[in-house]
Amino acid sequence: MRRKEGNLLRKLKVGIKEKKSDYEIIIGENIIKKLKDYIEQVYKGKKVFLLSDQNVMSLYGEKITEILTDAHYDYTTFIIPPGEGSKNFDFLLKGYDLLLKEGFGRNNLLLALGGGVVGDLAGFLAATFMRGIAFVQIPTSLLAQVDSSIGGKTAVNHPLGKNLIGAFYQPELVLIDTYFLKTLDRRELVNGLAEIIKYGFIADRGLLTYLEENREAILNYDTEALGDIIYTSCKIKAKVVEEDEKEKGKRAILNFGHTIGHALEAVTDYEKYHHGEAVAVGMAAAAEISRKLSLISKEDRDYLEKMIGDYGLPVTFQYGENSTEVYERLFYDKKAKDGQLRWVLLKEPGEAYIEEELSKDIIMEVLEGLR
Repeated sequence: MRRKEGNLLRKLKVGIKEKKSDYEIIIGENIIKKLKDYIEQVYKGKKVFLLSDQNVMSLYGEKITEILTDAHYDYTTFIIPPGEGSKNFDFLLKGYDLLLKEGFGRNNLLLALGGGVVGDLAGFLAATFMRGIAFVQIPTSLLAQVDSSIGGKTAVNHPLGKNLIGAFYQPELVLIDTYFLKTLDRRELVNGLAEIIKYGFIADRGLLTYLEENREAILNYDTEALGDIIYTSCKIKAKVVEEDEKEKGKRAILNFGHTIGHALEAVTDYEKYHHGEAVAVGMAAAAEISRKLSLISKEDRDYLEKMIGDYGLPVTFQYGENSTEVYERLFYDKKAKDGQLRWVLLKEPGEAYIEEELSKDIIMEVLEGLR
């Protein structure tokens, strides 16, 4: 039964031991109207660096800059091309150059307005400029709202793999406005839903039930339903991050589906799969590995594949990828430890665990089955 919370303002606190104070995740509809008030909760200055991409600025740039102007902020905008190709050293250096040229210092604020690419790049820029300046995440895609904006992972890509150069650096605040989701196309909406499905399979069987019962509303951009699943997903991630900020243990369960997913993105040069699509294939692979190890039943594996398929996500390779090439790319993954991969597998829907020893034979057999 749907929880009647969708249009409420909801807040979560993320408590990080190494950070001097907790920070908030604020979720609601049209909360961007109060951006000035939210900024003032974490920053008393007036100099602001706004990092966004061309697509987001074309939709929301006028609205955001009007708010900043009316609040008398001295702001500088850094606008990058959309897409994973911008999350690289070239744009990182351009960001440093502009910060220095415009006289930004350690006591100023960076705003990240956009999806995961913007948030990751902005976060790493904030983490490394002047050895760290404050930043606020304003995620505009569903994927960023439930995943990359929370937890402090920041990075740029390396030609050999995704997110290989980065830092753990927490934001001062995360503002999640469901208003932004109304302009997402269906593929981008579904892209984010892959991560929400992930949360259900690793930690919350009730979320899976909710996704089953409210699929039509979710795919029709129902604000109440989206607010529910965003809140639940953020709550799960916040709890895991609090327990293990730097992924030394439990936090690795958040990588369910990502080992193969990141390899797929890399072998296709980040151009063919959206992140959630690649993760969906990775989740299907992890479920099949779990079945082969007699951890879950065939029915459980089928349940996962049906959930993914019902939301329009793939469970097999879509572009004829070479299994051997995908396998080899796995070992460039940042989650590899001493040449050994950590796999997130299922004990049952709603409960995951970490496995560090899998034979090449079983991995290749599953990869071949995805073709």
